[in-house]
Amino acid sequence: MFKNIIKYILTNVFKINTQTTDKEIDDNSKYARIYESIDDINFNAIFSNKLANYTISDSNMNIEGENPRADLLDKTGQSMWKKAKKITSMAFGYGGIIIVPYVKGGKIYYNLVPQDRLTIDEIDGELITAATVLAERKVITGAANKKVYLRWTNYKVENNNMVISQQFSDEKGNKIPAPDFWKDIQEVRTITNVDRVLFGYIKSPVNNRRANDKYGVPITYGCDATILEIKETMKQLIREYELKECFVGADVTMFNGKNALPSNGLFKKIDSTNDDFFEVFDPQFRDYTMRLQELYKRLEHEVGTSYGILSEVQSQQATATEIKRSMYDTFTLCSDMQRNIEKGMDDFFYACNVLANAFNLSPQGEYNVGFDWSYSLVEDSETEWSQLIWANNNGIVKDVEIRQWLYPDETLEESQQAIDEIKEQEPNVEELLGTKNEE
Repeated sequence: MFKNIIKYILTNVFKINTQTTDKEIDDNSKYARIYESIDDINFNAIFSNKLANYTISDSNMNIEGENPRADLLDKTGQSMWKKAKKITSMAFGYGGIIIVPYVKGGKIYYNLVPQDRLTIDEIDGELITAATVLAERKVITGAANKKVYLRWTNYKVENNNMVISQQFSDEKGNKIPAPDFWKDIQEVRTITNVDRVLFGYIKSPVNNRRANDKYGVPITYGCDATILEIKETMKQLIREYELKECFVGADVTMFNGKNALPSNGLFKKIDSTNDDFFEVFDPQFRDYTMRLQELYKRLEHEVGTSYGILSEVQSQQATATEIKRSMYDTFTLCSDMQRNIEKGMDDFFYACNVLANAFNLSPQGEYNVGFDWSYSLVEDSETEWSQLIWANNNGIVKDVEIRQWLYPDETLEESQQAIDEIKEQEPNVEELLGTKNEE
C-alpha cells in the first residue's frame, strides 16, 4: 500500500524518476514494521537500544567557532545531542534515519524521518543530489471522522542550485491544496551554491551484503532464522512450566457440604471409587535455559557483537582489563556507527548552514563539527585519566578537555567558564604568604 502511494506521488505529483527500486521500498517498509513492533519480544529493538547506549554514553559533540553562525549551529546541535541515543537506536533499528532541518520563527528545528519514508532519486558519488521525503504526517480528528494529511518534500540539485518543492496529499496519495496548518510553507524554493540534499543521513554500519549500499540495513539483518528459533525455544520453555503445574486430586464428594474444598486451580475433581486410580507421572523438568544461551550467543555472532548483549557472561575470574578486551567486537561495531554519525552530522550542519544563509538567520562564519567519543568499552578509566593528566602536564591536552572528560554534559563554553571561575577564586602567592597588603 505505502509503496503504491510513494510511486504515485513520484510519478503523478512530482513527475520524476527515482533510483530507488520497488524491492528497496518493500525492504525498508519491512524493516520499519519489525523495529516498531511491540506485540512480541523485539530483538531488533533490544540490540539497537543496547548498542546506542554503548555508542553515545559519555560522548560529546560541539560546534567550534568564535562567531554568531557557530553559536547558532551549536544551539541546534546541543538540542539534538540530547536525543543522540534515540537517533542512534533508530538508525540501528530502521537501517537508517534522516535528520531534516527546517526554519521557523528565525530558529532552526529538525524532523527525524525513518529511511522507509525516503526515496533516493539521484546520487553523485557519495552525495545524494535528489531525493523525495515524506516529511510530515498529520492526523486531524473531527467530531465525526478522522483525516490524514501528508506533506511531501522533493530535493533536487540542478547546476549547483537546490530546488525544494512541497506537495500535499491525503492518506491515499491524492494531491490536495495546502492545508491551513501548512499554509506558511513556501511550495517551491531555490537556494544557490548547494551540492547535496539538505538533510543528514545516518546509516546503520551493518553490511547489507550487496555492492550497492544506497540504503542501510537494520542491526539484525539476515538473522531471521535464529530469531525464529529463539522464539520457538521460549515457547517450549513456557509450555514446560505449564505442564509442570501441580494439582491435588480429590473425590467429587469432598467439594460438597460445609467444609468443602475450594474449587480453584490447585484442586481437581476426581470421580473414582478405586484406591489405586492414581499413578504418579512426574517426568524431570526439561530446562531450556542452556539452549537459549546457546542461541543468544549464536545471534550475537551473527549480529557481530561480543557476548553479553543477550547472553550471560561468566566473568568471576576475569580481570577488568580482560572484561573490557572481551567487548572489542561490540566496540568495533559502535565505532563504525560513530563514523556514520559524524558523516550524517556533517551533512546535517551543512544543510543548517545553507538554510541560515538563505533565511539570513545570522552573519556567515566558519565552524567545525567536533566529536569527543568515549572509549570506556575498551579502556580503563583510571588509565585514561592518568594519560590525560600526563598529556596536560606536557602541554598536549587543554584544561578544558580534562574538564569535559569529567563532566561530559557541559559544552566547551560552560567548561571553560567553570575553569576561569575556579582560577579566579584560587589564592595567589601573596595571599598564601600573607603579604598581599604589605607595602
